[in-house]
Amino acid sequence: MARRFVPRGMTLIEVLIATALTLMIMLALAQGFKTTSQSISSGRARLTSSDQLRSISTLLRSDLQGLTVSTTVHPQSSKSPNGYFVYYDGPLSDATAMLFNYVPTGVEIEDKLSASRWSDVDDVMMFTAKARDGQWFYGRVPLALMKIHSGDTASITFQDWATDVTIASEYAEIAWFMRPLNEVGMLNNPDSQKSNNTDYSYSPSSTPVNDVIPVVDLTGDNIPDPDGMPDRVALCRRVMLIRPDLDVSISKLSAVPDDEQLIAAPLPVDLNNADSFRYQMRFAYQRTDLSVRKHWDAANSRFVLKANSLADLQQPENRFAHYCLPFNANQASLPILALTSEANSNGNYLAMTNLVMSGVNPSNDRGFFPSAFCRTNLVSTGNSTYTVQHTQEEIVASNVVGFDIRGYDSTAVQLYTPGVDGLYGSLTDAAAPLAQKLAAAGETGYDDLIVGPSDPGYAVMLKSGEVIAASTGAFVDLSWGFRVRNQLTNATRSTYGLAPSGSIWGSALSGYEPFSVGVVVDSMIRSGKYSTTFLVHQPTFDTFSDYYESDGNRQSIGRSENGLVPYGATPVVSTTADWGIDGLDNPGIYDFDDDNDMSVDNDTEKNGVIDEQAERDTSPPYRYAMPAIQIKMRVQDATAGTLQELSMVHSLQGN
Repeated sequence: MARRFVPRGMTLIEVLIATALTLMIMLALAQGFKTTSQSISSGRARLTSSDQLRSISTLLRSDLQGLTVSTTVHPQSSKSPNGYFVYYDGPLSDATAMLFNYVPTGVEIEDKLSASRWSDVDDVMMFTAKARDGQWFYGRVPLALMKIHSGDTASITFQDWATDVTIASEYAEIAWFMRPLNEVGMLNNPDSQKSNNTDYSYSPSSTPVNDVIPVVDLTGDNIPDPDGMPDRVALCRRVMLIRPDLDVSISKLSAVPDDEQLIAAPLPVDLNNADSFRYQMRFAYQRTDLSVRKHWDAANSRFVLKANSLADLQQPENRFAHYCLPFNANQASLPILALTSEANSNGNYLAMTNLVMSGVNPSNDRGFFPSAFCRTNLVSTGNSTYTVQHTQEEIVASNVVGFDIRGYDSTAVQLYTPGVDGLYGSLTDAAAPLAQKLAAAGETGYDDLIVGPSDPGYAVMLKSGEVIAASTGAFVDLSWGFRVRNQLTNATRSTYGLAPSGSIWGSALSGYEPFSVGVVVDSMIRSGKYSTTFLVHQPTFDTFSDYYESDGNRQSIGRSENGLVPYGATPVVSTTADWGIDGLDNPGIYDFDDDNDMSVDNDTEKNGVIDEQAERDTSPPYRYAMPAIQIKMRVQDATAGTLQELSMVHSLQGN
């Protein structure tokens, strides 16, 4: 007879095994869903970042396509005023920015890698532009200024100063720059209203509160504070309308509130306080979207606003965020950019930026555009009282970790460097003679690389002594020679077997004189962008103007003999001004003032050449007519952990 089957239950061990297998399957499914979700999120983040980069680049390209000047004319002629183009290369670079948040020991490797998200973040670009047809520039100004323009001053009330109206213009002065944000992702607080609106002895602070880099740690990366860099820097765009037809000067003192912030007036200056010059125009910048300049009203002994034209903006002193440093009762520096004072803070910013200053280490004007120059709104809180708020309207994007501008240097030499295998081309011996390396470098099918002056490997190759030229012409940081030299442990250019006259160091934008060892190019000194007297070092490409060569005022070694006349000083009659156009053979300007008294010394003899370049008072910072710029923008999605970069090139010699 067949045996009857009797079913039985699972043993405890079998149940545990089945449960474990089920959990493993569920865990695998969950991990799969997580990976899929992360991939989708990362993909969406990349798409969002790509759209953001395209949007920013489209806006920037649209601005640049309206550029009113061409570098085919350099410097610009004051007889054909067309505005200007300026590009300032801050001390940070693509190679050094990552070092600011880098801690070599004591943190996780992820924290070290997170520092590499930074690119160059302290470059500035400013220019005048013409809007596309039917797409004019728009901005806001206080209603009171429009009433002043129309002559209706009798009806102006406090509310008219606090109320903005919209105006338009076909031309504008545009500035693109980076600005650090505070711990909540906003611009630092602007100046508050003075405490007593009737206290006429009150004067606003020369240095606004908190107008330096806010050192914060939003990511919780355990990097010691202060580390010299914030965790969030915003890309900003400021548009100031060019409307020379508007008369916004307050012609009468009666019935005008004694509140420079309310009426957007330039502030008084103090010869003993450089900050009073640096921040003199901050309320005008905060309160109006007009391109304006200060003007000394001698009849009433005060400063008033004047609206700029393209001709006015050819002169650097009339541009946004420019000012002159006082030297004595008559003399002042040629115009420089008004930057913040991060050099006074402790941490990596001071130490690292000193590496590119070539011995001139400014105590000020080394950093970013002040937040005090950004747009504000006045919110009325009662009769003649108000609070001040930043509009944040300059901010284009707050997740930008790189805005690197480079100029095309047609004479810059790029070098070969061996790839991962450490060998050039088909060579098998790293100790092969240099002649064999020269022949093998760059062979097709091998991993040799090419590095330019702004790449970290450039200094490595110079130090190795294997200087193998690959090509000529590259986009470089301005005054790249200082940065590379300091990567060579502050060596002179003749170190490592490189002759001073070598083509490598004497390129158009290296910042060095081609035939001198360690001498700064004299055009930087003549333009006022490099000065041991004022402790200024601002590598700047500027279309400049020949206005100074016929203004009846003597400029020399970056200093103006009548530099304080625009501030109310008494003019001094010069007997040595404008030597470059007087039809005579005069001594050269550059080195005839060894005793620093702005008087003609006898150590430079005439050479029989009339009105040569050496006789001119000033010069563009770089005499080289830079043909194009390259702009690299990098954005970060911290949540998705993605970085994306976009590069664009724009010609400066015609659109």
